[in-house]
Amino acid sequence: MVDQEAKTVVVNHSGFPLPPSMQDWPGIEILDCPRQGAIADDVRGDVVLTRTDGGPNLSELLARGARWVHTIGTGVDAFPFEALSGQTLTCSRGVSGDMIGEWVFAQMLAFAKGFPQVMLSEPPANWNAADPRVGSLRGATVVIVGMGGIGTEVARLSLTLGMRVIGVRRTGTEAPLADMTVVRDLASVIGDADHVVVAAPATPETEGMFDQAMFALMKPGVHFVNIARGSLVDQDALRQALDGTVARASLDVCTPEPLPAGHWMYDHPNVFLSPHTSWVGPQAYPAMIETFRANYLRWREGKELAGLVDIDARY
Repeated sequence: MVDQEAKTVVVNHSGFPLPPSMQDWPGIEILDCPRQGAIADDVRGDVVLTRTDGGPNLSELLARGARWVHTIGTGVDAFPFEALSGQTLTCSRGVSGDMIGEWVFAQMLAFAKGFPQVMLSEPPANWNAADPRVGSLRGATVVIVGMGGIGTEVARLSLTLGMRVIGVRRTGTEAPLADMTVVRDLASVIGDADHVVVAAPATPETEGMFDQAMFALMKPGVHFVNIARGSLVDQDALRQALDGTVARASLDVCTPEPLPAGHWMYDHPNVFLSPHTSWVGPQAYPAMIETFRANYLRWREGKELAGLVDIDARY
């Protein structure tokens, strides 16, 4: 436990303005630090608040005695782990589940209902007629790869509309929700999917896991959704699959980010690409600050921190 009379110095290395209400947290003293360039001699603290990609001068800052590093954001695949020298690293894990879950569900519903293709720009040949492009999510199968906070929220929303939900996780088969199944072998279930949702962390083990062989296991007409990281997908293999098995790819992530002008994803009629904004919502940043506040209070009380990052597994 931290001496309750002592100050806890938090160095804001995020580049984001912090809410004034943070000054009222017990025992806190906040110092600002630029993400690159020279660091003033008196800038040092117990805690460093940074981004998931760190910053060019993070190593220098951490060498000044910091004991805990917290990232605003969840995915730490771009974090400079070599900058750490024994510090505890935490992230805002789970904070984006609600917003990203809504984004995924919106994409699945749009695909099922044939949006935007069924929308009119001129009088149709037939009015009030059946359209084979219009389907339903009810009874459809979704395979969710990664059962963290995001995957669990996608599963919850899917179950509410009567979908068959199969989760895939690296370890264990315990289901976070009733009425769903969890397996460890993606290849054994991928062929059942009407929708594939990628929500796994980016690690050396998951890089390129969706390759030509994996796409070949999917059934024709599948909807592929990626809100994890572009590195999990072989994009050349995806391009080939879009000319065969994959009917639509709803992507909030890609490689590189941003994509350069003229990239094929911008023009492909079956690619729906957004600029890594599935996490965005009116409460997104406040929720991240609240996650840090709860952890800060744990730190002051000597309790175990939430959102711990496994340095070896890198998530």
